[in-house]
Amino acid sequence: MPVSRKRLLDFMTSEWAQSIGYCSGDTAAACRVVNRSQERLLTCREAGDTGWFGCYAEMAFDVAAATPYLTLPRGVARIIRLDMANQWTPVRNQWYEYLEFGSGRWPKLTQATPATFCDSGAVQALRRNTVATKSPLTTPGYTLRFMSDSADDGKKVMVSGKDASGQPIRSLNNGVSVNGIFVTLASPFVDLIYPSTTAQYEVSEITGLQKEVTQYAVSVYEVNIATSATNLLVQMEGGETVAAYTRYYLDTLPTLPTGQVNAMVKLDLIPVRVPTDYLLIQSIEALICEAQSARLGDTDEPVNKSQAKERHKEAIGYLNGLSVHYEGKESAAVIFKPFGSASLRKYGIGTLR
Repeated sequence: MPVSRKRLLDFMTSEWAQSIGYCSGDTAAACRVVNRSQERLLTCREAGDTGWFGCYAEMAFDVAAATPYLTLPRGVARIIRLDMANQWTPVRNQWYEYLEFGSGRWPKLTQATPATFCDSGAVQALRRNTVATKSPLTTPGYTLRFMSDSADDGKKVMVSGKDASGQPIRSLNNGVSVNGIFVTLASPFVDLIYPSTTAQYEVSEITGLQKEVTQYAVSVYEVNIATSATNLLVQMEGGETVAAYTRYYLDTLPTLPTGQVNAMVKLDLIPVRVPTDYLLIQSIEALICEAQSARLGDTDEPVNKSQAKERHKEAIGYLNGLSVHYEGKESAAVIFKPFGSASLRKYGIGTLR
């Protein structure tokens, strides 16, 4: 990350208002402009595989053979590179297991499992579907409990999934049929119950969690209806409205102790809401140029369309310059010197110049 992380406040105290045509103190407008510009720059084709400087980070995770899943936190899109037991670990997307001449669906039941965490063998990270909880739901005989602060009493959470009989959960909300069931938060906690009753609602699968913006985090637990034992499934942040996390299956994990894996991850956009929220794109000038590009591109005038492309190129130039500023241009991550310290440029070797 840059030495000084940029915030929405830093954007609002820049020349953004004069450059785009807004009131400098309009926080709502600044949020809209920044969120749109960040999404455009984060997903544009020029961003490449790793994205711009500040859009990736190093993280560490604890994993064990008993639960060989790695669920990424909010704000992380995917794993770029993975290291386990001081060795590189392949990261596969979901298409890898469906290659026409591939080896099919993993894991393979016949593959041997190493004995220690350091003897990790042919470990690989296989991407799975996006999930709504950090840990899987224990079934059967469980309901859900929502713990929240009194400041958020009356806010609603919607649970989507399947009931005890494996049928999709459906209910009425103000006379409208919805694919899920609503829960009204009440501190210190409230359990999921059948509508108009006090009976706990048993669930067998959770496919989605949605909530209103809250002042504090909301913790979702599974509760054993028979024993009242609890287990934390997910903690949704105050500004988080939809629970959606990227999950990987770590194949051929060791059977013995829990170990730590290190990963370089691609960060995902978390929309800003208040001036103290951090920005993902760390160049204010790039954000202003991209905002101008978006505004010009919204019109039907050919001249404006052309200017929009120029503003976008200017934004990309700032981001490329940002990466050079913090990472350098000549210091490569891999050094290839077949002729010692002599420069390959002197030998005129094709594309290796």
